[in-house]
Amino acid sequence: MSGSRTIDLTTTTPTGAAAVHRDLIRIGRAVRSRSGEGPLSAGQMCALWTIAQHAPIRATELADREGVAGPTMSRVVATLERHEMVVRTADPHDGRVCLLTPTAAGLDFIRGASSRKSQLFEVALDHLDSDDREKVEQAMRLLADTLCELAVHPGAHAPAVPTTDDAPTEEEN
Repeated sequence: MSGSRTIDLTTTTPTGAAAVHRDLIRIGRAVRSRSGEGPLSAGQMCALWTIAQHAPIRATELADREGVAGPTMSRVVATLERHEMVVRTADPHDGRVCLLTPTAAGLDFIRGASSRKSQLFEVALDHLDSDDREKVEQAMRLLADTLCELAVHPGAHAPAVPTTDDAPTEEEN
């Protein structure tokens, strides 16, 4: 034999959460390749959306909402400032703190990017029958809400992970 081997794809096909994760990656790639990425990364775009939804917002709150460390968010905000998508203003209650607000250019960018991506999703959803479309919309909203809640309150809904001490003994089986 020449050393080739057969791979059993049934054991390598993701299921459950792994399949959902794989499909979300595939969706993200498809959206990026078909809608034009523009000057912002996905993380920067998410931060800009969060700033727009919660403005004015402190950088620390933004980092918490996005689930990243402060220094990471500082780099993201610096990039958004370089692209003139956000501005920093002094907090009227605490001059040591800066508040982030989207600029008109930032809001226009969100509208344009959202419009292009929304149109792509609209085309894809139009290929589904009405029942499947409704199921997809509900499932995506539920998954997004759940993941966002877990990001804001890590550990709040964490499942208990069994330890070796929790494993049943021979007598218990």
